[in-house]
Amino acid sequence: MKTLQQIAFILIALLCTQSVFCQKNEYNVIPKPVSLKPVSGQFIFNEQTRLFIDKGLGKEVAGALFVLSDRLNTAAGINLQTTDSPKSNVIVCKLNDKLPNKESYILYVAGDKITIEAREPAGFFYAAQTIRQLLPTIIESETRQKNVKWTVPCCKIEDSPYYRYRGMHLDVCRHFSPKEEVMAYLDQLAFLKINKFHWHLTDDQGWRIEIKKYPRLTEIGGFRNRTMMGHYSDVPRRWDDTRVGGYYTQEDIKEVLAYAKKRFITVIPEIEMPGHAIAALAGYPQYSCSGGPFEVEGRWGIFNDIFCAREETFGFLQDILDEVAELFPGEYVHIGGDEAPKIRWERCHACQTRMKEEGLKDEHELQSYFVKRMGKHLTDKGKRFIGWDEILEGGLAPNAIVMSWRGNEGGIAAARQGHDVIMTPTYALYLDYYQSQLPSEPLAIGGYVSLQMVYEYNPTPKELTPEEAKHILGPQANLWTEYLPNRERREYMIFPRIVALAENGWLPQDKKDFRNFESRLPFLLERYDIMGINYSRAFFNVSGNVSVENGKLKLSLHTADPRTDIHYTTDGTKATPESPVYTTPISLGDRVMIVNAIPVKNGVVLSAPYNQQFISNKAAGQKVTVAPQPSKKYKGKGGLTLTDCILGRYPILGSQWLGFDKEDAEVIIEFVKPESVSKITVSSTHQPGQWIYAPQSVECFISEDGSTYKSIGILQHDAILKANNKAVIDMAPVTIKKIKADVRNFGVIPLGEQGGGHKAWLFLDEIIAE
Repeated sequence: MKTLQQIAFILIALLCTQSVFCQKNEYNVIPKPVSLKPVSGQFIFNEQTRLFIDKGLGKEVAGALFVLSDRLNTAAGINLQTTDSPKSNVIVCKLNDKLPNKESYILYVAGDKITIEAREPAGFFYAAQTIRQLLPTIIESETRQKNVKWTVPCCKIEDSPYYRYRGMHLDVCRHFSPKEEVMAYLDQLAFLKINKFHWHLTDDQGWRIEIKKYPRLTEIGGFRNRTMMGHYSDVPRRWDDTRVGGYYTQEDIKEVLAYAKKRFITVIPEIEMPGHAIAALAGYPQYSCSGGPFEVEGRWGIFNDIFCAREETFGFLQDILDEVAELFPGEYVHIGGDEAPKIRWERCHACQTRMKEEGLKDEHELQSYFVKRMGKHLTDKGKRFIGWDEILEGGLAPNAIVMSWRGNEGGIAAARQGHDVIMTPTYALYLDYYQSQLPSEPLAIGGYVSLQMVYEYNPTPKELTPEEAKHILGPQANLWTEYLPNRERREYMIFPRIVALAENGWLPQDKKDFRNFESRLPFLLERYDIMGINYSRAFFNVSGNVSVENGKLKLSLHTADPRTDIHYTTDGTKATPESPVYTTPISLGDRVMIVNAIPVKNGVVLSAPYNQQFISNKAAGQKVTVAPQPSKKYKGKGGLTLTDCILGRYPILGSQWLGFDKEDAEVIIEFVKPESVSKITVSSTHQPGQWIYAPQSVECFISEDGSTYKSIGILQHDAILKANNKAVIDMAPVTIKKIKADVRNFGVIPLGEQGGGHKAWLFLDEIIAE
């Protein structure tokens, strides 16, 4: 049942559809075609419209237009039958073998006919999706619509994707997605011309694919008896003791694969190894180093028990990959290779013996041996194997494709070695990260990846030469589901950021224009309203930008849709459509303030309110110097992040924090005029599950003359933790010109913890002077 808000959106969509298509031609296609030349006039579909397929083309071309035919039949009552006459009121399909690749197409829309030229069925399929988006939005209805003029604006489109790999991922291990949801997901990938589906099928929390030779993989590994509640970093930990799980039979898999093939999507299965193996070891503990017993994990994270490197384990995994390779016809199989702790291998006689026999100097080389051996097995079966960028450690196998997730560095290194690369960095393409900074956002793993960040990410690093850049196959966005227990939540995180991904992968960098994308997106969201997709309305959210103007801290409010007004309050009360309309920036810093703002269009509130408390303190908007510079992934607004009067959220939102990767930090605040200060607070955070630790120490200094400093106190790690991750130092009031904070990184994370053995991240937020 649709909510009142959804009904309101559908009514708005219908009004917009009628007004737009009656007044002028609009071309709100996503991904945007490489070349689109508007032409006056419109083609009108009616009951006499027919389909003509040129002699050089086979029956599969008619099949490639099945989605368009289905939409016309369902919503418009138009049965798109074939004809032998291509004269008028017809869609003409013609072969053009001079186009760049199999997904390229040319689309001519004239008043009397539509002509599609393509090399292969995929091109005709994508042209049909473009026609679908040019039709009125109500074409997405599942019921017959009357009194609608089914028009397509005249134009000439020449279109071809920039990247051959345009991927979306779905983790079904942490929370299971039924077969029907997966197929609905494929429909949406096809709608946006995304051509790769990465299906994450095995992990510590569930084994989701039937392997007939080893039935306990799904009988035992497919279900868990409890699941962690809340966030990984929450203390004390809470549990839901409901037994949950599920898996796909091989017949289910075949059905999904046939569904994907019809939509020109390659399905890439991922079978994790050597780590993320607990669900498999719960059914077959003999392939571990310790022998178990194990139970399927209900916690998230990384676990020490991984597959043992003994010979029997390789036979076990090869048998599994044999069934997988037989089942999946695509050229790719993903074998993980990430987050595999070496603790068990270090203590395992069989693994140490393997290292001696193979002449391997350490456990990293053993992992490389493991991955190379399994990769060769897949290569011998005619498959190309993909691994996360950890497979670079110890050396790459000859046929390996690297999926670069920990940043661009792994992709750059692999491309320079001549290996193909899929770019999927956390900071730009992880859709389990927050997409809005509003406190009303549902629980997520942390981080911040906005629609704009997805859109503007460049999959081809500038560091690569043109020859090296040829190895970048394209981008992929990932959806990990630790905090996404149902379809509604998964859709919320996927849409509409997947739309930005689609255009990112389709257009060359110099043709991308986020502001133009923003102008087209609302029309696609109207389609999603009709489809009943639970997309995030963060696009409509009011966002706040804090800046310094003439030495004063100011808050500017913005929403992406230019047809929207912002109504706001500053006294903590809830904004309504009757509240004042925002017109000029709001002054901050002189008092505690709670700003509440909503986007309103045609009397309808489009999204959750912006609600932000601003603290008051003497450091507000003052000049800040930070050394060294924070990580590019977590650079916030530079030094202003520490004096913008906003206390950072938990879990981490990158734009509200400065993050330092393995480094100490020095912060200097310089006052415009001397200020009397008696208390200094340095805010940090402690999130061990994300490798973030409160500082080892914070020492504060003051300068009365602006050049010499004296220490006013130092606080150690334990004291900072007890003070809720804040280093608070009091002193007798003194008039000062500068504050300096020396913040020491925690250091190496203890073994047994997430990231054990690696140096911790340091995250800083507000520095408060009172």
